[in-house]
Amino acid sequence: MVKANLYALIAALPPTVILLGCYTFMWGWHRFFMGISYFLSQPLLSLIGLFAGIVAHELIHGLTWKFFGNKPSSAIKYRIDWKTLTPYTHCKEPIEIGAYKLGAAMPGVILGVLPAIFGILTSNGSILTFGLIFTLAAGGDILILWLLRQVKAGALVEDHPTRVGCYVINL
Repeated sequence: MVKANLYALIAALPPTVILLGCYTFMWGWHRFFMGISYFLSQPLLSLIGLFAGIVAHELIHGLTWKFFGNKPSSAIKYRIDWKTLTPYTHCKEPIEIGAYKLGAAMPGVILGVLPAIFGILTSNGSILTFGLIFTLAAGGDILILWLLRQVKAGALVEDHPTRVGCYVINL
């Protein structure tokens, strides 16, 4: 998990840098640092938002796999790796690659990219900060999407039961 988290951080840097670059190009570094300062000046609110975002991130994975992969709720498990304090969602049944990729991408889009774009468009550095944090938090998902980029449509994948990632099942 520690190694995977390091690779995940590296995978999340390009979209994070692009979003931050767009914001600072439009509004400047000063406005960005004002937004971070405001975000940090509200520690309780920020912690509640971060905790809610972490829970939502995992729920989005599971719900997307459930509905787009046509999986029963019993096939989706929510867990925490206590050694690294890393929450994760696990689908216990094989799932079609398209649904798996969609489930991997959705938390980063909904909690990361969309709030960051909203922050950019409205010059709101606090919302941008939230979006950047959750874009970085989606690094593992970005890494998995990159590794699965050449898997053909219709293939089945199965989550690894104890590690980050999945198996591609050859039909």
